[in-house]
Amino acid sequence: MNKLMLLVLVFAFGMACDTEEATPTAPVNDTFMTDKATLVRTGSIMGVNHTVSGTASLYVLDGQYTLVLDPFQSQNGPDLKVYLSKDVGASSFVRLGNLKSTSGKQSYTISGSVQVNEYPYFHVWCEQFSVEFARAELK
Repeated sequence: MNKLMLLVLVFAFGMACDTEEATPTAPVNDTFMTDKATLVRTGSIMGVNHTVSGTASLYVLDGQYTLVLDPFQSQNGPDLKVYLSKDVGASSFVRLGNLKSTSGKQSYTISGSVQVNEYPYFHVWCEQFSVEFARAELK
């Protein structure tokens, strides 16, 4: 009986990010000019137990690094954040901010103190329930 109860709790916890929808859904059309910046790395976004797709790209312009999601589409969740991490499991990460929308081009400025070469992964993470929504390896 204990194993069944544990299985039910794990399933409910994993699905919890699907129950509330707090991230804006109106498409974002960010104005970051990728044609004026230098592309550093890019990767295809894959959903992790959630429906998410698009491309994550790291650009530099005048010494400032920016992460751009374009195109981007995501399933909604209550507390979605954008991370860069040192590893696939995001055990060591920097938070770039709240996910601006579940769709559309969006950019996230990276603090000058972050050594971007140490952070090869992008993630969308539901902090409220500690659930990964999506990731991309930036190569």
